[in-house]
Amino acid sequence: MFIQHNDSVSPLVASFNNHSDDFELLIQTKSINKIQGKIRFQYLQQKFEAAIVITTTSIQIQSQYPFTGIQASSSKVESPALSENVYLVNGSLTKQGHLNISWLILDTIHLYNLLRLKPGSILELYREAFSFAKAQDPELVFGQLQLENPIAKSTAKLLGQKMKRKHKYQYGNSLDLLVSIQQILGSYPQQFLAPKTIVGNLVPVLS
Repeated sequence: MFIQHNDSVSPLVASFNNHSDDFELLIQTKSINKIQGKIRFQYLQQKFEAAIVITTTSIQIQSQYPFTGIQASSSKVESPALSENVYLVNGSLTKQGHLNISWLILDTIHLYNLLRLKPGSILELYREAFSFAKAQDPELVFGQLQLENPIAKSTAKLLGQKMKRKHKYQYGNSLDLLVSIQQILGSYPQQFLAPKTIVGNLVPVLS
């Protein structure tokens, strides 16, 4: 059951109706054009929590529990002429907003499952994409490709393509996928960043 409610005492937050969905939205700050707060949801009896920012034309989430650093964002609405195409109207989440949050949750769960069950797959995907970037700029450091670098966009695109081909899943935003995987690598340096890490020897993370 989707529940949208206030997580503070801000007088800006009005009452909302319940909708049939599988996440809970807790509002911390709200205006006509922007909501900031948290979402909570469950997957296989595991509780998840993520920070969320919603505007009329964008939604971004970043996981906080049980792992910090997986991020995902919705497609940017370029021409918000019709209210049905935007994510927020007069401070209330639209049907399209509900749907996009559900897709972002799926992105988070998919990457979390790889982290938990197939860490070698994460390392293999990143190694292949990073090799492409390294060939263009030998000065790059493994696990530390910055989004400001012109190579990042093409590397992220390749990473997303490899994810789709190998795991039959299309991550919503390939740059978010790049950032999330680098966050995973950096959070478990002994697991992923050892000089001679062997993919087949990696044990499940967060098991």
